[in-house]
Amino acid sequence: MADPWVNKARRFRDYAREDLANNRFDSAAFFAQQSIELLFKGLLIKLGGSRPITHSTSELLQYLMKLLGKEAPPGIIRCVELLEQHYIQARYPDARINDYRRWEAEDAVKCMDLVWDYVQQVAGGTQ
Repeated sequence: MADPWVNKARRFRDYAREDLANNRFDSAAFFAQQSIELLFKGLLIKLGGSRPITHSTSELLQYLMKLLGKEAPPGIIRCVELLEQHYIQARYPDARINDYRRWEAEDAVKCMDLVWDYVQQVAGGTQ
């Protein structure tokens, strides 16, 4: 039941990287956020049997850490909170004043990769 979630998270991770490489900064940031959201939900299903109905990556991280009996490091929390903003801002043209810039997409993809690495260390089996 968790595999489709994690598999889609992997695909979205690839999309984020591809879109950054092709100067599609808003979609790169959005797919980075979606990758982490779906990764967390997949792991919550795998470890706990269900997932909360939320798009908040910081809330999902809290649930995951509680299940694992761990506390996320500050850098991971910061990245998860940074990614969370892209769920709305990258999707809606009137959700922000400026267009996405390269550095924002680079930060989102970098945070996505850091969170993936961290989750692999503490939960294992995500590749």
